[in-house]
Amino acid sequence: MKAFKIIILALLTCVFIAYGIGFMAYQGLNSTVMTQQYHRSVVREYGIPRLVHGELSQMIPEVVRDGLTGGNPVTDPAQRAAVDGQVELISNAITDALDESWIEEQVVLVTDDVVTLLRGERNTLTAVVDISGKLGEIEQNIAIGLETFSDAELMAMFGAPRAYIPAIAEQIVGQLGLPESLVLSDLVDDMAPGTIEMIQGYLGTLNMTFGILFWVVFIVFLVLCMLFWRVGAGLQWFGISTALTGGIFLISTMYLSKLSAIENLSGADFEALPVPSSTVESIVSFTFSKMNQMPIIFIVGGFVLFVVGLLLYRKRKLAN
Repeated sequence: MKAFKIIILALLTCVFIAYGIGFMAYQGLNSTVMTQQYHRSVVREYGIPRLVHGELSQMIPEVVRDGLTGGNPVTDPAQRAAVDGQVELISNAITDALDESWIEEQVVLVTDDVVTLLRGERNTLTAVVDISGKLGEIEQNIAIGLETFSDAELMAMFGAPRAYIPAIAEQIVGQLGLPESLVLSDLVDDMAPGTIEMIQGYLGTLNMTFGILFWVVFIVFLVLCMLFWRVGAGLQWFGISTALTGGIFLISTMYLSKLSAIENLSGADFEALPVPSSTVESIVSFTFSKMNQMPIIFIVGGFVLFVVGLLLYRKRKLAN
């Protein structure tokens, strides 16, 4: 009979540990990627606007060049020099207008909107990135850049002298075809249709599995431990299981804080990302550090329950 109890409790312990690890991961997600403050901290503390601005600075010249040449190579030296001058002028005007402070505002706007949707506080994405104010700034930057060219250079590049700089700048901005605004919901629907609904479905499953259901497993396991081994020994078993669950999760987060460990498990190549691997590792470590409160509670709570159970067990032994 004792062996049967041990087998049953061992199986229940495995279920409890699995549920406990899932519960802590779920709570960790709720305290990190499902909160607006987490994203704001990551954006500001790890220089995300600077990284995005740097990527734009590398990407925009190629886009501008393709737009000017239609993607065709330019072999004539004079024409190539003219194209190079236009590319540098337009690219600098755009990247100067889309500065880091503006990028930070838009990233915070978008992440806040996504988090609000995922938390069920809103049914649709509502964020709109307003670019209309930046179009005039880009035009002004282009006009300032054109002032550095002579009449001969402007005639060679644009077929008009310096007196027409405002008209040239306006024409260039018009040819860029930049939208006045970007609607986040439209972008998601175009680039990854159905993604939001899929994520919401997963979150609904997690809410059900690791919400009330976890506490049902928690209470049932606690009651069975005490029924099988009486209160003292049952609390010891339950306390050890709880502390073990917290310890496994804590050790796992410490291990996965290293990118090399994640790469070994997933096969992902973080060196291929546009973000420096050191920054990615810092963000991962920061994220896991925010998830460590719950496993520590499990460890401390499990230890307390074990001590209480031990005291009750000894008291019962002495009474007998």
